[in-house]
Amino acid sequence: MKSFSRGVRRLSGIAAFLCLGSVVPGIIQSQEPQPDEFHVGDRIALTVEGQQLISDTVVVRDGLVLRQVLPGLADIPLAGVKRADIQKYLTQQLGKFIRDPVVHATPLIRIAVLGQVGRPGYYTLPSDVLLSDVIMRAGGPSGNADLARTVLKRGSEEVASREEVSSALSSGMTLDQLRVAPGDELVVGEKPSSSFDTILKVLGVAVPLATLLLYFSTRR
Repeated sequence: MKSFSRGVRRLSGIAAFLCLGSVVPGIIQSQEPQPDEFHVGDRIALTVEGQQLISDTVVVRDGLVLRQVLPGLADIPLAGVKRADIQKYLTQQLGKFIRDPVVHATPLIRIAVLGQVGRPGYYTLPSDVLLSDVIMRAGGPSGNADLARTVLKRGSEEVASREEVSSALSSGMTLDQLRVAPGDELVVGEKPSSSFDTILKVLGVAVPLATLLLYFSTRR
């Protein structure tokens, strides 16, 4: 009977632990960061004013922490911290070790700018930069660009439609406000081809071909 009771208590303890894990997922497994939160590999341009000015670009390490921001300082956790709140958050954290620290922290985000721009590629930019400025950093729209057809992609998924991106451009939204995540692709759209353009392309192929056929027919 005693062994049966111990077995019941043991099973109850396991069940309670599993239930706790379902309420607090972090106990069992860590949750994926949201697009506007920090991811492993993100960079932060950090300056701490004081007796000795500290200025560096720090990297978010495994476990979503900043390591040794200051010599001898413990890791600073970043799980759940939004990029827009990083300066206030780091001021609070460093304030535990430095009296009245003056902290300047700017999150940097890596984004691909593709499609109809002058210099397509990957760019590492402040997360509070305007979406329109991102396009200009990539050389600006090409002559065939249609900004109203621009979309934001995350892998194969479209996370912001052309209507949403167009609204973001016109209202002056930043990367943070559009909830851009590291590695996202801003694909600048292309103007649709008109019927006249199609005719010109067909003629561009047909006329040289007809000339070539006429040349060979006259040589027979």
